[in-house]
Amino acid sequence: MAKKIIAVTGATGHVGSAIVARLKAAGHEVREISRSAGVPIENVAKVARAFTGADAAFLMLPPDVKAADPRRRANEFGALLAEAVKSSGVHRVVFLSSMNAHLKEGTGPILGLHDMEERLNGLDIPQVVHLRPAYFMENHLQAVGHIARHGVYAGAISPDTVLPMIAAADIGAKAADILLQEPFVEAGVRELLGPRDYTMPQAARMLGTAVGKPDLKYAQVPYETARKQMTDLGLSAGYADALVELSRHFNESPIRGTEVREALNTTPTTLETFAKERFLPVFEMAAGAVH
Repeated sequence: MAKKIIAVTGATGHVGSAIVARLKAAGHEVREISRSAGVPIENVAKVARAFTGADAAFLMLPPDVKAADPRRRANEFGALLAEAVKSSGVHRVVFLSSMNAHLKEGTGPILGLHDMEERLNGLDIPQVVHLRPAYFMENHLQAVGHIARHGVYAGAISPDTVLPMIAAADIGAKAADILLQEPFVEAGVRELLGPRDYTMPQAARMLGTAVGKPDLKYAQVPYETARKQMTDLGLSAGYADALVELSRHFNESPIRGTEVREALNTTPTTLETFAKERFLPVFEMAAGAVH
């Protein structure tokens, strides 16, 4: 394959860094868009220059956990990125959205992704793909501190809720493949469902086994308790409310995306593998700090 130029927003994040690594390993030129690279997405001119002449661009909206209104903040970022896409004329765009982004209400932080999908669909982009991954396995890393201190995995999601879970590295691998795809045949929306579905108690047991706590329990907490835990950690009240709304959606809605599981939307990294390779090192650092 001929060498390509690919622009990647969020280049230092879980998904973006996986894309960058995969593209560079294959010998392609990567234009990294991130604050650390000196190209924050708020700078439309710099982002547009990074997109100009590129064969493709990966877009993501950075979560702003301090935002009073997360949807409005996501739309501010989205408008800036859309302006850069339009002015640069980049012809292939892969956008990191989320499962259930087709819904218009009740999904908390996913609503900003819904809006961005519609915004991009309104532009004259020859090739645009919305990646809709399932629940990130990386979300479990947020529970490390509580597990290390209290020996239990606590959260607002019901223990009976079944969720497809996916590793960010697998999202990055799929995104990179689409960015490079020749000839282009990808559908406009691609859900990514991870290797299988899990409940939170199942996840707790797998994560616990990896860290030497095979009897680790999952405990559902009331929504207001979860909200207070998040604001105590520094999240804005608005962002905490959005995450609580998403948990409520997971617990109460039977809708789980729009695609049935098949080879194209199933990815290889199991939660057991994630637990050993990603969760364990983070937990060991947290446990060391506690003790």
